[in-house]
Amino acid sequence: MQFLQPIFLWGLIGISIPILVHLWRGKKGHVMAWAAMQWLLTKESAVAKGFRLENILVLILRILLLTLIVGLLSKLVISSQDDSEKRIVHLVQPTEPLIEEFRFELQQAFQKGEEVYWADEDLTSIGSLEEMKTGGSEFELQTSLNGIGSDVDALNLYLENSQNTYKEQFFVTPVAPILFLGQTAIKQSENEVYTIAGGATVVVDEVGLLDSISGGVNDTGKIDQARFPYFIGEEITDSAAQFIRASLDAIEHVYGFGFTETSAVDEAKLVFDHAMDTQQGGDKLYFISEELSFPTQSYLVNFVDALDFEHSEVVRSGRLPEVILENFLAYLAIDQKDVPISVSQLKSRFIPDKQHKQQKANLNLLLISLFVICLGLERYFSNRQGI
Repeated sequence: MQFLQPIFLWGLIGISIPILVHLWRGKKGHVMAWAAMQWLLTKESAVAKGFRLENILVLILRILLLTLIVGLLSKLVISSQDDSEKRIVHLVQPTEPLIEEFRFELQQAFQKGEEVYWADEDLTSIGSLEEMKTGGSEFELQTSLNGIGSDVDALNLYLENSQNTYKEQFFVTPVAPILFLGQTAIKQSENEVYTIAGGATVVVDEVGLLDSISGGVNDTGKIDQARFPYFIGEEITDSAAQFIRASLDAIEHVYGFGFTETSAVDEAKLVFDHAMDTQQGGDKLYFISEELSFPTQSYLVNFVDALDFEHSEVVRSGRLPEVILENFLAYLAIDQKDVPISVSQLKSRFIPDKQHKQQKANLNLLLISLFVICLGLERYFSNRQGI
């Protein structure tokens, strides 16, 4: 037996309220009239004090009512299987520094006979720390999560603390996972130069930041700024088009990417529209708004709402330039700066499967039935005693 919301157990303090009320009424007392009371002298009359059996019964019922309410709010459940029968799974990202960092936790898992796997496309089983030296195949987190099944009671994930590893991905898990994030230093690299459209070059410094951007050499021998044509479809509203242009201007002002609007979709490198021309392939980066889907193409970005202030949270929060730039850099195959990610940030990326059946018996129906019975009895005895 356990409580899913134990914080509501503080509500049991409210049990003191009916106790204090009954004690006060018992101390104060009340006049009990009887047939010959008018023949008694005033000094001989007395006030009846104390509890009768019915009063104590009402007090107990009211305490039970409060207790049942607290039980409902705190979500009292009963587990239907022993702890020894629970299936506990450990998924480990196949990297050597991560294994060394959580060597003790993994050793404990092996000693307890819990399941340990590489988080790879084959969901490779691991039987000991010695077997972990061989390593796993390519890291595939969602594939490995799909392979462990839905009968998991506890899921432990050992992952690198790297923003670039997960980007903006979300993952579906059978249960809410327990995260172990590695604290190893993020790898740095020397300055790298990328050649992009039109002979333009992008220099990325040793920490992954954009250092400089330049275009190709023109007829006069000078270097032009790298400019990329973009197209806004006719179905895009004027309000949305205004925010798109402002976002591209902001990217140009801060990062140096130049953008030029064109009226011909064939000439564009970025296309903002409500639909994609399926014949164009991957030679353009499409930003499709008012489309509810999960695209797998690297050149397609979908927005559920229209890109205006009224409908889009991305626009209201001022994140539209960031989203456009992030996808544009990914389209150009330029990695962004790798930064650590917090446990809370990464935990929000994991969505427990609602179809997963928890092996617990919920007591809500029983508690509600008892509450209705106690409420009926409390009202009956209270009205009968006039309290």
